[in-house]
Amino acid sequence: MGVSGLLHLAAGLLLVAIAWLIPRRIAGARRAAATVLLLDALPILSGAGLLSLATGRPLFAGLVVLALSAGFALADYTMRQTLREPVVFSESVELPQVFSHPHLYLPFAGPGLVVGGAAVAVLLATALLVVEPPLWMPQPLIALGGIALIAVGMWLFAREPCLGFAARILYRLGPSGEPFADAAALGPFAMLLVHAAIARAERPERRRALAAPPVIGRASASASPIVLVQCESFFDARRLTPLLGPDLLPAFDDCVVNAVLSGRLEVPGWGANTMRTEFAVLTGIPETALGYDRFNPYYALARQPIASQVWRLRCAGYRTICLHPFDPRFFRRDLAIPALGFDTFLDHRALGGSCRPPYCSDPDLARQVLRVLDEAAPKSFIFVITMGNHGPWLEKGPPIEPGVAKLFDPAVVPEGVALLRYLDGLRRSDEMLGILTAALERRRDGAILGFYGDHLPSLPRAFTHFGFTEPHSDYLIWRQGGGPPSRCDIAAHRLGRIIVDRVLDGEGDLETDWALSPAAADTLANNLA
Repeated sequence: MGVSGLLHLAAGLLLVAIAWLIPRRIAGARRAAATVLLLDALPILSGAGLLSLATGRPLFAGLVVLALSAGFALADYTMRQTLREPVVFSESVELPQVFSHPHLYLPFAGPGLVVGGAAVAVLLATALLVVEPPLWMPQPLIALGGIALIAVGMWLFAREPCLGFAARILYRLGPSGEPFADAAALGPFAMLLVHAAIARAERPERRRALAAPPVIGRASASASPIVLVQCESFFDARRLTPLLGPDLLPAFDDCVVNAVLSGRLEVPGWGANTMRTEFAVLTGIPETALGYDRFNPYYALARQPIASQVWRLRCAGYRTICLHPFDPRFFRRDLAIPALGFDTFLDHRALGGSCRPPYCSDPDLARQVLRVLDEAAPKSFIFVITMGNHGPWLEKGPPIEPGVAKLFDPAVVPEGVALLRYLDGLRRSDEMLGILTAALERRRDGAILGFYGDHLPSLPRAFTHFGFTEPHSDYLIWRQGGGPPSRCDIAAHRLGRIIVDRVLDGEGDLETDWALSPAAADTLANNLA
């Protein structure tokens, strides 16, 4: 290999180095021990090495790796800005969803940037593959053998005893379990590898601990129906700014006045990650008990039956029904919802929703809930996952309700149009709440309604403009017939437990007065932790 060949190789290596350094720059990665740096560089080096071996073209290999790394860096940067969290290992399960539901992801990163960047990368790579002369004889069969060896190695290290051995070694690197800190200390790729391996190693024991037989309570033959609504991105937006006025959410205000319990809900995500709040509410399991699986409990943990409040109700004779007018494979709900104890899962095919905007509106979904409730036995638990106000909220779309459109001038508020569209959807969520409470009040069967927001909307620039930093959503528990209202701020994992404990064992039975003083409400919530 002459001087020109060495320069050719050096140029390819430079592209590989840049591919490694860009994500580290986004993560703020620091200097680290050689073993940590090698672990962080391993995915980049492996990909570049195999491509170079297969094609004999180091520039082509470097460019392909650089393009993939740039895509990862863009995703990481976008998540840090919009969701206040870097890419974590469980995001791998969502990668196919970027292609099946691009409208949920690409607008946050910028469709033009993503599509344009991908097109340029493909054109450049194709051109290099044609123009770049091979620096050595291509060895595609050897490269395929290398891929096979890597696959076998990954298979072995994903199982005992290799998995436990690898996890013990990785523990010595000192991961904290916090993505921001570990991405900076270990590097973004090393953080993903370490977290994924440790999560897999810890998961069997965690499954055994969390799959303990559910506590079986008793519900009378005339037990009241329970409807629990997880409302997409719902919170009392009047906390954001006085500009929104007192009349934004009339049904919510009426429910809070008549709710047996209401307050702020501490949710385990900001702007997204619905499945975290969903899992917490349905199981009653706090994040601290989930280890690395807390990033996405549906990724692997909840593929098998797991103790939950749903199983408690089912064992007590309740029919358990989940309604979600969207793709059931999203977040792997098709596997997780049955594992959590639901005997019926009605998705967009049964409810008439769409997998693309506009989704099933919240008022329409409320009417579907009432239809299902009328058809089901009185002893039913219906869990509802809305989609009507799901982001992103785009500049272009249907007309905004005039009363909402005049709340403020969107030109002077960052993400102003998006915020107005969110508020327009919030009004539909409020309408849903009014439809449900009015219908349940007429039933005269002591129906219980829980209603909460899964997370705040991802509108970071608008929130920053108003100086709003609070991460909590809102919740309420309403019962037909009412009772003196109580207020208590709680964590998401307490919400479902409060309702089910009241129904099955709790502080009395369904005839017990729900009224709690603030001190008593705090005591109840703390006892359920």
